[in-house]
Amino acid sequence: MVNVKLYDQRNLYLLFSVGLFMKQVKRVQIPTDEFDITALFENAFSFFRHYGKLLVLVALAGMLTGFFRFWNTPNLYSSTLLLQPTLLSAPEQIALIDNWSALLTKKEWPALARLFRVEVSTLKKLKSIKTEELQKSYDPKNYSAYTLTVLVTDTAVLRPLQKGITYALDNSEHVKEKLAFKRNNLQSMIQSMEQEITRLGSLQSAVESSLHQSSRSGGQLMLNVSDISGQIAGLKEKQLNFKEALSFTSAVYVLQNFYSPSRPTYPQLIKQLLMGLAGGLLLGSFIAFYLHIQRKTNVNRQ
Repeated sequence: MVNVKLYDQRNLYLLFSVGLFMKQVKRVQIPTDEFDITALFENAFSFFRHYGKLLVLVALAGMLTGFFRFWNTPNLYSSTLLLQPTLLSAPEQIALIDNWSALLTKKEWPALARLFRVEVSTLKKLKSIKTEELQKSYDPKNYSAYTLTVLVTDTAVLRPLQKGITYALDNSEHVKEKLAFKRNNLQSMIQSMEQEITRLGSLQSAVESSLHQSSRSGGQLMLNVSDISGQIAGLKEKQLNFKEALSFTSAVYVLQNFYSPSRPTYPQLIKQLLMGLAGGLLLGSFIAFYLHIQRKTNVNRQ
């Protein structure tokens, strides 16, 4: 009986404690969303009231910095070549040009000057070289065209720079060997065509002489003379094609030359001002938050 009474007393004490806890929970007022939003706006307004001038001043200083950066940055002009490879594939030539870009980044101007056969002073006005394939393909024999874009500080260097680029593409060791082999083949074909044309010309002269001497086989001889004249015309056309191919033998064809832009591509005033404004607002926010924390700390200490 004693144990039962103790057990009942413990249960009553537990229920009484839970009841007191629930009353305390009910007394706690849960803030509403409207109160949180209002407090947030009030804090934001108070923050900008104290530090708004600071933010505006730092933002204006950032824009002024952007303007001075625009004023002091040299003008850069962009121009593009359109190239089509003939011996190496487009990815191979692009990889070669990327090596030139790496040399330019390292300011290895003498090495590039030897490759391009231009003055070092010309290369110092070249700031960047970028390439882009017009049609990407995984075919190893991909001879599609690609673009080569440069940034220069002076448009006067574009013409010698174009000559230097095409010279460098034509005069790497591997390309020189392939070009020499191709030129020799074309010259051999031209000489063979010349010899065949000479032989047919002699044969045509002999047939025409026989035509005047004998009138019995004149019709047949006229037919033979016509056939020979057609063969000679066909060989001369092929010979002209081979000569044209020899004249234009190159590792790359220039489909579009560099053009001289009238206005600089970089720097851009609006872009510099916006970057300065963004930087100023970010810096001003950091300063304002630091001052706000210092102010709160001082108030709590007092």
